[in-house]
Amino acid sequence: GLMASDVLQAGSAAAALPHVMGILSGHLYFFHKNIWPKVGGEDWLFPPQFLSRKLDGAGGGDDRSKSKESISNALKARKKGRGKKLGGS
Repeated sequence: GLMASDVLQAGSAAAALPHVMGILSGHLYFFHKNIWPKVGGEDWLFPPQFLSRKLDGAGGGDDRSKSKESISNALKARKKGRGKKLGGS
């Protein structure tokens, strides 16, 4: 769909290159994270340690639970009601 429309608008097949690269990189990632380890290969695709600590919250306290609590409080604080009609008071 989108790849075809990009090729048609650009008038050359080179416009499909970013799409093809994205498809190939996605397949490569999936293969190396899901298929390759199951057949005995080593998983060599892993994030840097600082990124894992930051996103997983390991060793840095309970940032994830604080975030969930904040979102929960924000959703509870939203006004619930009938709303206002346009043009009304």
